[in-house]
Amino acid sequence: MRAYFLCAVSAVAMVFPVFGSTIAPNLGSAASFSLLGDTISNTGTSLAFGNVGAKTTITGFPPGTSTGTVYTAPSDPTVVAAYNDFLLAFNNAASDVSTPPTQSVTDLTTNRSFLGNNVFTFGLTDVVTTANITLTFDAQFDSSEVFIIKTTRDFVVNGPLSFNLTNGALASNIYWIVGRDATISSGGGAVTFDGNILAGSSFTMSANPGGSGVLAGTINGCVFAETANTLAGQTVVGGCNAANVAGVPEPASAGLLALGCLVGGIGLRKRRSVRQAR
Repeated sequence: MRAYFLCAVSAVAMVFPVFGSTIAPNLGSAASFSLLGDTISNTGTSLAFGNVGAKTTITGFPPGTSTGTVYTAPSDPTVVAAYNDFLLAFNNAASDVSTPPTQSVTDLTTNRSFLGNNVFTFGLTDVVTTANITLTFDAQFDSSEVFIIKTTRDFVVNGPLSFNLTNGALASNIYWIVGRDATISSGGGAVTFDGNILAGSSFTMSANPGGSGVLAGTINGCVFAETANTLAGQTVVGGCNAANVAGVPEPASAGLLALGCLVGGIGLRKRRSVRQAR
């Protein structure tokens, strides 16, 4: 009887989110886009995994390439719908009503750790990272856990830094909600950045020394900006589900319990069948 009770609880937990869990921004149709904004400009041989779309103008595709569709026509209905879905997701995530902060972070000038299913917020200041720091994201053995990091003003990645995704954490579940401008500066070395960037104003990837053919950075996520997306070097943008192709995460405890219930249920039915046959 106790086993059946645990199975029932597990089934309910898988259908309904755990109380207090952080809800990921609903990107809607924007989720199929890798780059999205009012304008997009690219000066290098960038690669976007997913669709690329701008409400008004796109320049630099080609030489930039995409695994999806590059929507070059202004006010394309598909792009407009995706852009509106992005704005709705951004406004909801930026709102302290929809996603109230659960943790405060003072700065990103030293190594920091983030636990899943939390909303992290900075004070009313620009956030500038220090080169060569490590940001650790811990999903606590549940790959569905979400990380939301909110800045009310500008966000600047100042040089290379390291991401450490542990205990099932996925880059696709990390959301950087930037109130104004988001900038990634290579600082002389290619930057690898984990998470989806949703900027209230613009996004800029700076070029690496050596020209447009030199890798400036890899973003394991999608990049959406209300105004302009500017790629000033060779940039790889993995898209909203970029991390899911890196490997299959270990199942969470609820998933393991549900699997055990399924196997146990099958075994019980077989035992009953054997008894009835006798």
